[in-house]
Amino acid sequence: MPDKDDGKNLGQKNADVTASDGKNLEEVEVTLQQIRGEKQLNGKKSTLRSILGYVFFPFIMLWRGLKRIAARIRIPITVKTTLIYTLLFTVALVLIDVFIVSSVSDHLESLGLRGDGYIGTLILTSAALIIISVAVVAALGSLASQSMLSPIRRMIKRIDKISGDNLSTRLDDVDSQDELRELTERINKMLDNLEQSFDRQKKFVSDASHELKTPISVIQGYSNLLLRWGKSDPAVLDESLESIAREADNMKRIVEQLLLLAKIGRYMFSPEDVELSAELAAVMDGYALVCKTHKFEFVSEGEVVAKIDKNMFTECVRAVIDNAVKYSEDNTAVTVTLTSEDGYAVIKIADCGYGISEADLPHIFDRFYRCDKSRNRDAHSSGLGLTIAKSIVEMMGGTIEVESRLKIGSVFTLRFPIKEGADE
Repeated sequence: MPDKDDGKNLGQKNADVTASDGKNLEEVEVTLQQIRGEKQLNGKKSTLRSILGYVFFPFIMLWRGLKRIAARIRIPITVKTTLIYTLLFTVALVLIDVFIVSSVSDHLESLGLRGDGYIGTLILTSAALIIISVAVVAALGSLASQSMLSPIRRMIKRIDKISGDNLSTRLDDVDSQDELRELTERINKMLDNLEQSFDRQKKFVSDASHELKTPISVIQGYSNLLLRWGKSDPAVLDESLESIAREADNMKRIVEQLLLLAKIGRYMFSPEDVELSAELAAVMDGYALVCKTHKFEFVSEGEVVAKIDKNMFTECVRAVIDNAVKYSEDNTAVTVTLTSEDGYAVIKIADCGYGISEADLPHIFDRFYRCDKSRNRDAHSSGLGLTIAKSIVEMMGGTIEVESRLKIGSVFTLRFPIKEGADE
């Protein structure tokens, strides 16, 4: 026989199940009511959207039609602006007039009065006022548009005078603090950059032509000398061959450096963590092994890690060291020091050379620039080494500076960003 306690437990369980089912049914009912409410709300929104769509559909179609017509026909912007605002003003006046006439008509009917004549007069008067108001607004809007957009016409006339041969022309300042003034400033700034770029390009082409013309002329001259007398004169033969080889090597160096400069402009840098102390030590060991005319010293405060392109970094440092070797006497020292300062790796390359005058300092990074006294062709200089160094440094987010005194020497300071956390 089943125990009485079991019966009680079973009854309690059934009661709990019934209560749980009742609670679940209540929750389901609440959820269903929420869903019905959301459907009703969505239905109201859809109805409202449909009503608004029907009301504004003619205006939307009219706007699209005007846009298509304006896109196909060349219409001045002043006319477009006047037409648009006149149309909007007309629509607003018509709606207001319809509202006033209908309100007056309903009010008269509610008073039991017949106002057919009055309503007709009101309609005619309102129509006349609308026509007069629209005409006045159109005329004033046209004058205002022309006045506001007159600076654009002046810009167009001035821009028509600008060409590749005449980039010095600038737009007149606009006497207003709005977008037209900002546009004028931007265009003038763009013209400044274009003029500078064209000037640099012309100067570069002129300098490159001059630099390549000289060795070609020398090679051509010695070739003619060989054809005339070189076959029978050993001295002329040796001198001509040495000069041709020297100028050919010089021309090769100029072309290689020009190609490197062009490559830097579109070069995709591959930054990596480089320990500069070890890299500079390897560069200095190479110079000490190959160049016996100078002494090379390297001083470092310790490990300094920078995230840079290793190959381009080496090319940059070599360009500056080559410059120091070329323009300093034999048996003098070229000293390279490495420190870290304010988040930058600071590399100083010092020589005991001829020095650079104050007049030449601002130009030493220009392409093909040489100081009159020391930077001549006998020094086997193309005038591109420091230009290459500066381009590489700036592309890697660094800077390059120089301090120099005549007959004492020069110090070039290169700064490269240090990898975050490397100096901690």
